[in-house]
Amino acid sequence: MSDESEFVALFRLHYNAVLRFIERRVSDREVAADLAMDCFEIAWRKRDPRDPFGLPWLYRTARNLIGNEYRRREREGALWTHIEDHVRALSHEAEPEMAERLLEMVRALPERDREVLWLTYWEDLSAADVSVVLGMSEGAVWTRLNRLRARLRPLLQRTESAAEEVRDDRR
Repeated sequence: MSDESEFVALFRLHYNAVLRFIERRVSDREVAADLAMDCFEIAWRKRDPRDPFGLPWLYRTARNLIGNEYRRREREGALWTHIEDHVRALSHEAEPEMAERLLEMVRALPERDREVLWLTYWEDLSAADVSVVLGMSEGAVWTRLNRLRARLRPLLQRTESAAEEVRDDRR
């Protein structure tokens, strides 16, 4: 039996068990499926026909990946808290609803789009630098930024007119 066919057999035998193991610990099925595949990718890279491993090794690897996922979520939560505080601090008294709407819109964006915004506006990176960080072309970064700006522009324009009305009322 070849090394590849043995690995395929290991995958078929244990994939569902590893997936269920991860799903019970991670509340997102899609993330669980990604982590299960990552587990088997690691197993493929570390395989050694002289020292085969089984389900316990896969569970340990999955457990490590789950820990990484929890840490990623903590970092993302801390980042969101920082961003929310920053947006609220920048919003004027006429615009508190805008800050909440803006945060909701940004939260609803796909992760890759949020990352483009964060790197561009919070980290102050150029499109060329963002392209290096995210492994995409500079043109793709500009395209995403233009689309994101177009999605957010109506909200920001409504806010600008609301702020002008409040300034006019104060005069």
